[in-house]
Amino acid sequence: KAVVSTQSTGVAQKISELKLEESEHKLVIDALKEVNDPTRKCYQLVGGVLMERTVGQVQPNLENNASKINSLINSMDNTLEKKAKELVDFKEKHGIKVKGEDSMEDKSKSDSAAPASTGVLVN
Repeated sequence: KAVVSTQSTGVAQKISELKLEESEHKLVIDALKEVNDPTRKCYQLVGGVLMERTVGQVQPNLENNASKINSLINSMDNTLEKKAKELVDFKEKHGIKVKGEDSMEDKSKSDSAAPASTGVLVN
């Protein structure tokens, strides 16, 4: 159980890192789309070394990397779902109850019965 839980945590952390990296790629891609000259100089950090390139060289690489990161995130999401299911199945099989889980489920049920707040403050 502890191994599955640790693996799930590790996968979730890696997904978070990859989502951050994907958003950074998208920011740069969006900025480069505004540049109309594919021969314009730009700089790319490759393995800790700043390389001088052109927009035409960098943009396709960034788009390719962003799509690879996206597919990796999707794959890791699937892995995380499998690990979560594996953990639930293990708990059910061995009759394991974690202290506080039942009270959280009861609370979420009682919260869903209460009317939802609209987040509007009227003075």
